[in-house]
This record gives sequence, C-alpha cells and structure tokens, in this order.
Amino acid sequence: MNNLLNRYIGRLYFALLFSAILVSCEKIAEYKPLIPLVSFEIPQVTVETKSGLYNIKLKLSTPAEKEVVVKVAISGSAIEDEHFTIGSKEIKVSAGLTEAQIPVSILDENIWDENLEIRVLLSPDTDYVVDPKVNPEIKIKLTKQIVYPVLSFDMEGSTLHTNPFNGESLTFKLKLDRELKADSKVNLSFEGDLTIGGDFMINGGNSNTFTIPKGITSHTFEVKINKKDIGGFNKSLKITINPVDSKTFTISSEKSSFTLEVSDPIVDLSPMLKTAALLGGEGHQIYQEIKGVDGAWSGRVALNSSSNPNKKNYLRTHRNLSFISAFGCNANTAGGDVLRLAEFLNFANTDTVIADYGAGKTSRYFSPSDSLIRFVADKKNTLKGTVTTVNQKFSAKLVLKADWETGANAAKQWHVDSKATSGVIAASSYPTFATIEIELVKLEGTFDFTGTIPEIIFDAWFKSSSPYFMRFYPATLAKVKEGELHKVSYRFYPR
Repeated sequence: MNNLLNRYIGRLYFALLFSAILVSCEKIAEYKPLIPLVSFEIPQVTVETKSGLYNIKLKLSTPAEKEVVVKVAISGSAIEDEHFTIGSKEIKVSAGLTEAQIPVSILDENIWDENLEIRVLLSPDTDYVVDPKVNPEIKIKLTKQIVYPVLSFDMEGSTLHTNPFNGESLTFKLKLDRELKADSKVNLSFEGDLTIGGDFMINGGNSNTFTIPKGITSHTFEVKINKKDIGGFNKSLKITINPVDSKTFTISSEKSSFTLEVSDPIVDLSPMLKTAALLGGEGHQIYQEIKGVDGAWSGRVALNSSSNPNKKNYLRTHRNLSFISAFGCNANTAGGDVLRLAEFLNFANTDTVIADYGAGKTSRYFSPSDSLIRFVADKKNTLKGTVTTVNQKFSAKLVLKADWETGANAAKQWHVDSKATSGVIAASSYPTFATIEIELVKLEGTFDFTGTIPEIIFDAWFKSSSPYFMRFYPATLAKVKEGELHKVSYRFYPR
C-alpha cells in the first residue's frame, strides 16, 4: 500500500513539474521580441519623369517594437545625382508602425533617354528579415516622351566655293528647331583630301569639336583655309555634323553636311594674248594705259607679256627686245617694264639716265618680273575675277647720260657694254652713281574677258626711299599719295 502511495505521489510530482516547465516556456515565448519581415509594397512601377517625384513605400510584417532602420542599395541605368536623387540609403520605420516611405526626386530636365530604370534593393541586417520571394526589390521605370532639338546647316545650297589663294575665313551657320536644354558638344567629321591643321583650321585651332551653349537656337563655327599659291589646285572638303552625346539633340537627315569646294581654276589668258611680239620677241603685245588727272586713260604703250608656264595664273612680262646680228646687241624696240616704273623717274635731257642696253625713253630699263600679276577666278568663272600680286621689288642702275649715249651708234657706251656682256645688265661693270629700288607693295583690281574688249584694271601702290622717285612724274598722269605710298591706276587690253 505504501509503495502504491509513493508511486502515486511521484507521478503527481513529475506532472506538476512538467506543467510548470510548460508554463515557463510559454511565458518566455510571449516576451521574446519578434524580427519583422520587410518588403516593398510593389515590385515594379512606371513613373512619368515630368511628375518629378516618386515615394517608395516599405512594409513590415509586424509593427515595429522599436525604430527599425532598413538599408537599401541603388542600381539601374538611371544615374544618381544626374537623373534622380534619393534622400537617404536608409528607410526608418518608427516604433509601432508597419510602413514607411522614402522620396525619389526625378530630375526631368536632365533626362534625355526615353527609358531609364532605378532599382532599389533591400540589404539584409540583423534587425529585420528579407525574404527573396517577397518583393525584396522595386524597379522604377522612368518614361518620357522626348522630342530632341534638330540641328542642321543653316545655309543656302549644299556647296560653297573658296579659292585657297585668298586664304579666306568662312563662317558656317547652324540652327536648331528648338532651344537646347543643356550645353551640347558637336563633332565635325571630314571627307576629302584636305587635312585639319595642314590645309584648314577650325575656330582658329586644330580641334574638330566645339560646344553649343544651352538655351540658344543658332550657332556658328569658322573654317579658315590656309593660303596656297598653286594655280590649278582643285579639292573638296565635305563637313558633316555629329552629336558627341546623342542624348541632347539629333541631326537633320537632309542638312547634316556641307561641301566646300577648294579650287584655284586656271585662268585662260588667251583673250589678252592675241598679237605676237614684233621681230620675233617673246610673248604677245598688250596695250597699257595709265589713268590721267582728267579721269581718262592715257599714255598708251605696247608691252610684251605671256602666261607663266611655271607659276600658273600669273602674267609674265618681257622686255620687248630682239637680237640684231649686225651689232651683236639688243635692239631698242619699244616696250619693256610692264608697270612703266621709269615714268616715276622721267629724267630731263641734261639729267642722268637709267642704265640699260638701248637708247631712247627709259620706260623699259627696270628688271622684268616673271610673276607680276596674279589672276584669281571668280569661283569657277575663269573669264572674270580679281588680280593681285605678291610684294616685290624692282631695281635699276643710274649712270651719266653724257657718256652712256655719246658718240656714233656703234661707239656708244650702251653698245660697247652690250657686246661685252651679251646683254646681261647684271654683268655690266660700267660705273654707276646710284641704284634705285622701287617696292610694289600691293596690287588690287579685276579682270573681265567677257566683253568685246577684254581688259585688266588695277591700282598699284609703290614706295621708294630714293630721292629720284617721283621727282619728275608726268603732270598729266594721276597718282594718289597715301602716307608713304603712291597709288597709280592701270588698264591693260589686247593689241
């Protein structure tokens, strides 16, 4: 009986002990803090960029017993601080709440892609649980209907011509059909045989890229053609505009390129060269006149000239001289100095004379030029255009007339000297009292071979430090004094 009682009491003790343990465990479970499951409200959303804002909503599976700080990571094709900004990389859920929001500011004016995406991903932590199956990420798709400004050339036609001899600076105009929202870089690509730096410059340098400022609808850039004196030069340069970054503007499909023709056409001088030189002399005879004080052309003389085979588009001048075998010297036929420089030194009979081989008027005693007048065609029209020249100097020796032309013809000093030197004036050893130099500073004018009488009309500016310069310039011929320069006007036409 006692054993039975003891056994009963023992079983009761263990039952009470087990019950106490169960109650204790329940109390422990009841007070243990719960770790919430965090997730985004939705996995994906599409937002118009013009709205400027989207609030991301975070949810907790149970109310927060204390403030929960949820960390996030950012990725996607949209660039933070360029296309959007986000307040923080942490979302704070206050105690007692089950959700919180974090704002995303969308920078609409900076967005030039039609489809960008912001991806926000929950980062694991000990204070919360992230279930990969329950919206651990939200994708924010940014949509925008973008109308890009269209850039094109704003110039008539699609080609332009320039002569490299002129070394021109050409301005190219660009236009946009609406204002740029941001500073935009433009790249120029080139097709053809001309090279940047060697043959031309862009905006004064060698870079083919420049920036168009935001807020404008037009812009210009400059192409400077490097000067070349090459008659017959003929090349082209196709210029195409391209965006460096395609996110700010687009290019017109019809007016995205422009062709620049860079050529120096050969001018046909045959309309001027009709009558051959007399007595087998070189070249052709061309009449020349100088403008008089009354405005009319006067003082006509015939000069010998020809086109220059070595320097294209230049008029070559010759002395109008022929060889007379009986005397072994050059004859004193009329002609010579194409600018009639000796008119600037019109000596009196008792004065000195400019040294040369031959007697008579001194209008042919200056060294001739083989590149005097440069012809530049009017674009592709080789019958009209401008004339100019390079700066050049002419010189002549001054000797006493008394000895130079005294005596019978065969005994005159010019005759004796000519036989000894074979007519080469530079080889003469006859005493001189001075050498005069006249500088042709510039020459400007036009040629027109389309009329009944082809003609060349130009102004020439001269200077000289010689006291004999312009001392006895004919009173009937007009000249204009411009500082140290003397301007004289000429007209040429074929004989």
